[in-house]
Formats: sequence, C-alpha cells, structure tokens
Amino acid sequence: MRPLRSLLFSPGIRPEMMEKAPRSGADALIFDLEDSVPRSGRPEARGHVAQAISRTKTLGREGAPPVFVRVNHPSTGEMEKDLEAVVPARPYGVILPKVETAGDVERLDSVLSALEASAGFAPGDIAVVPLLESCRGLHFTYEIATASPRVRAMAFSSGEEGDFMVDIGGRWTPEGEAFLYPRSKLVCEARAAGIEFPLDGVFMNLGDEAALLRECRLARNMGYTGKMAIHPKQVAAIHSVFTPSDEEIEYNRGLIEAFRRAEAEGKAAVEFRGMMVDYANLKRAEQILALADSF
Repeated sequence: MRPLRSLLFSPGIRPEMMEKAPRSGADALIFDLEDSVPRSGRPEARGHVAQAISRTKTLGREGAPPVFVRVNHPSTGEMEKDLEAVVPARPYGVILPKVETAGDVERLDSVLSALEASAGFAPGDIAVVPLLESCRGLHFTYEIATASPRVRAMAFSSGEEGDFMVDIGGRWTPEGEAFLYPRSKLVCEARAAGIEFPLDGVFMNLGDEAALLRECRLARNMGYTGKMAIHPKQVAAIHSVFTPSDEEIEYNRGLIEAFRRAEAEGKAAVEFRGMMVDYANLKRAEQILALADSF
C-alpha cells in the first residue's frame, strides 16, 4: 500500500457523488455503505457501489484512485451482504468501522478469503483498514492491527461529535486535547505492529478551513500520514499539510548529503545548520524524501 494523504467519502446511496469523486484529486476514495446510508437503502446502495467501483477502475487513465468500501460492522448482520455485492467488482480495500476486537477483523478476513476464492482473485488481494471508534477498540489496537496480513493501515475516528468523542464524553477544542492520548496510542501501537500508515478521521465543519488545516497539522505532527475527507473542497487543504514542502525536501536533501560526506570521513554524527544529526536523523530524512517521491 502506498501512502495516501486523503481518502474522500462518498455515500453509497448517491451514485452521482461517487461518479464525481475520482475528479476530486483525492489520493483514494471511500464508497460508504454504513453511516451515510439508511438501513432501508442498503440493498440499492450496494448495487450503486459495485457499479461505481467498476466505473472508477475503467476511467481510461493510469493511476485511477484506489477505491475502498466502508462496510457495516459484523454485528449488524449486514457485512456479509455488503461484501457479496462489492467484492466481485474488486475494490482495493475495505474500511471496517467500529472495530473493537481482533475477532472483528478475523471474521472479515474469513469472508473476504471465501469471496476472493470464488472470484478467482489472489488470496489477500483486498486490503483492510480498521477504523477505531471506541475506547475498547483503542485498548486492543495492537491486537487488531496484527489480526490479519490484510491490515495495511489503521484509522482513528476523530470527528468532532463522532463515535469516539461520544464514548469518552469529551469536548472538541481546536487544540485537540480530548484526542491527544487516543491519537498517540493508535500511532504507537500501529507502528509497533509494522503498520506504516496511520490515518486520521474526518473533520466535520465544512465552513472552517483554518480549523481543518490546524487539525491536519496536529495529526501530521503526531505521526499520521493522511486524513479522511467528507467533501472534495477539503482535499486541497489536506494535501497542503500531508505533502512534504519544498523547504522540507531541500533541508532533508542537504542533511543526507552532509551526513554522507561525514560518513565518508569516518564520522557518525555531523553538525548541519546548527543541529547535530546522526543515523536517526538520516533515517527520518530518507523517509520524508521517499514520501515526497511517492506523491
């Protein structure tokens, strides 16, 4: 899985929005069968989503954005129906909401494996991104992240009045105090599990781009590599934060060059622009340049 700065949600019940989504510039798309679809509309939405996946993959241009589908949680009895409808269209991945245990991921993995075999896909072809939306889910982050090789990213429900905030009984602030620990724990546990891409959740206020930018910076500073979006107008702001800037690229190229010169002289530390740097700084600089190259 490559880095994804933005993942844009589109309701599965709105085919016209899914049709427009690939033109948003988002790095990936999420066609939703869960919260944005009324229960009575899910059968219809499944058909729309399957068609939208196929349409997006045949846009006639290389690099069409990967498509994820947010399915319903196994406990609803809807997950299997969702997957039976959309897996034949071969989405890139599945967003599993409200994950609380490794068993949730294992059940999804089992259903996906059977459907992949029926469709003739390679085993493990479809990725899984667990979305943690409760304190219980956060408690088992590492177990969830390691429950299946399909898990290639982890996502945090950071919505202002979303499920996680309701669960902790906190209050949203621009500084994000209520989510400082949950965000940090998810990043650390995901990294410990070998997951490279922690993803921050949606920002609900479409009229406050300054607050969106602030929240993106907070998430990036804490180790997140991308953020989910609920409207195409949010994509540019998200990319502006999660894309390494020209200044970052220039600085880190210089750092690597300076360190390599010092290394050739038998040194493992060097002063660069007033800061002592060593192998840890070198590794971080290489990561940032690799991230820039991927975009």
